[in-house]
Amino acid sequence: MRAQNPPNRAGSAAFVELVRLVVTLAFTALGYGYAKSQSVSADSGRVILGAVLGSAIGYVLGGVFGRRLERIFVGVERRFAEIDGADMVAGGIGLIATLFVTGLFFWPVLFLPNRIVAVSLLAFALVVAGFLGFRAGITKREDLLQLFGLSWRTRAGDLRVMDTSAILDPRLLDAVRSGFLRGPMIVPSFVLEEVQSIADAGDPIRRARGRRGLETLSAMGRERLADFRVVSDRTFPEYSEVDAKVIALARERGAAIVTNDTAMARIAEMQGIEVLSLNTLAEALRAPVLAGEELSVQLIKEGREPGQGVGYLDDGTMVVVEGGRAFLGSEVRVAVTSVLQTSGGRMVFARQASTHAQTDSA
Repeated sequence: MRAQNPPNRAGSAAFVELVRLVVTLAFTALGYGYAKSQSVSADSGRVILGAVLGSAIGYVLGGVFGRRLERIFVGVERRFAEIDGADMVAGGIGLIATLFVTGLFFWPVLFLPNRIVAVSLLAFALVVAGFLGFRAGITKREDLLQLFGLSWRTRAGDLRVMDTSAILDPRLLDAVRSGFLRGPMIVPSFVLEEVQSIADAGDPIRRARGRRGLETLSAMGRERLADFRVVSDRTFPEYSEVDAKVIALARERGAAIVTNDTAMARIAEMQGIEVLSLNTLAEALRAPVLAGEELSVQLIKEGREPGQGVGYLDDGTMVVVEGGRAFLGSEVRVAVTSVLQTSGGRMVFARQASTHAQTDSA
């Protein structure tokens, strides 16, 4: 899933027509040559008929071949777009090295009596060795690139790796739309699988959160809000936890992690990885609340202590009101007594404004 520019239909059509033209000319020449070889006179109608039939066959086959070739090129282009730049370099080094070594060992097969068999064996060995070398280069890219004095962190510093908790947060779409969260973003395949499993969960609340997360990614793609894509080239089978895989991917690519998981954020920061938290952003944008300030809040449930009522401000801040239990379901005017900042957010403790005023006057 990736936000990308629409395909260049004019360019694709031009490519197909170019291939059709080349194939048509080739089949016209073949038809002309074959008809001429079967005719006594070069002016014979058979020669013209052969050229016409050859061009007609070439026109049809050229269109089919051109469209199929265009699809192949588009698929190859998309596949290359999914491969990290460091993988390309390391894989290329492994490819060249294995082709060179294979050529040294297999060149004697060219002395076989049957030339076709000799060339086929050498070609097969080079193809297999090249594939294995490319995969080996990707697998050992860190060691391989460092051996040549290259840095394996080829991604830009503004690359973001999306975590499951961030995708499930409905504020993600607003953060991207407003421009607070920008830059290229990648969604690891194992994170997308976890979101999909949540969307298929039996619990209706978890299922709704998962489907909302998938809809967020779809909206980002439809509206082209960010350059994001799903990556599946690195799955980190050595780790069982998705959080550990996300941290490993971010560390490998020099990217920042977008997450709301506090524990994961602390582990990532300990390893020198930048963390972007929607909770931290929301906390920074909240209006300050000071002791003595009066607020209006709707009390919706009981607190932990006897007589307490609990409500929430528009930004999600929890307000605990002493003696507010009797006013559940009503909007009351309260005076702030203290503010507690926790890792999970901000809590405000208050009492009824009239009671607070009477206490002061006394």
